[in-house]
Amino acid sequence: MLGIYVRAENDDTPRRARPRRRHERQNDGKVVVGGPRVGRMKRLVGLLVTLVVLVAVAVVADRVAVRAAERGAVTAFEQQADDVSGAQIDITGFPFLTQLVRGSLTHVTGSADSASFGGYAISDLQVEADGVSTSEPYRIASGTASGVIAAESLQQVVAEQSGLDVDVTATGGVLSLGFELLGTTITVDVTPRVSGPAELAVDVVAVRTGLGTISVDDLPSGLSGALSDLRVPLDLPDGVALDSVSAVEDGVRVAVTGTDVVATDLVAS
Repeated sequence: MLGIYVRAENDDTPRRARPRRRHERQNDGKVVVGGPRVGRMKRLVGLLVTLVVLVAVAVVADRVAVRAAERGAVTAFEQQADDVSGAQIDITGFPFLTQLVRGSLTHVTGSADSASFGGYAISDLQVEADGVSTSEPYRIASGTASGVIAAESLQQVVAEQSGLDVDVTATGGVLSLGFELLGTTITVDVTPRVSGPAELAVDVVAVRTGLGTISVDDLPSGLSGALSDLRVPLDLPDGVALDSVSAVEDGVRVAVTGTDVVATDLVAS
């Protein structure tokens, strides 16, 4: 027999609690906002943001200072050197301000489209310097420099030593000395080499005439001796020595090395 039970409205008999399902979470109705851990995280983020801003400001100030120093160095270079054009100076290393306080720049590079060096007008000047002092006499601990001496600049030296009205040209990695001898056009091809700390010499490669190629010994003895013993001196400051030479398009590229060099002496050379 099926029994039906109806709970009356005023029945105080407690209902049997429904079992809590395993996936349901107890909620006591409280909402927690913030807390000690959240406060610490906010302070940490604020500190990190402040540090980032300070570093950014320091980097900007450092870069502004180094650019100002580079501009000042270019101006001084152009005022002290002769016939300088297209000069650029780059102070590498970071930070610059600490190097300035220390009194020595770690590495400096420089270039110029044209300048005077070693007593000659040169082009494509390239300079690398390490350990550059920031106070007078502005010494360079070590460095290298190179530039192209134009063929026209060498022409006067060759003419004085050979006694010839010579025309010097440079093509294909070879220097050519052209002159007239007894109504015949002579072209002497030579290659440059280092012959001393401040001097370069040339070796005769070929002597060409309208009738073909001859030996330099076939020329008059005085002329052959002069051509075989050509010397080009360089006016280099103390601490600087000629390192290498090579014939290039339109001239001779000379490279020098230096240690403990006074920068003003180098500029004035």
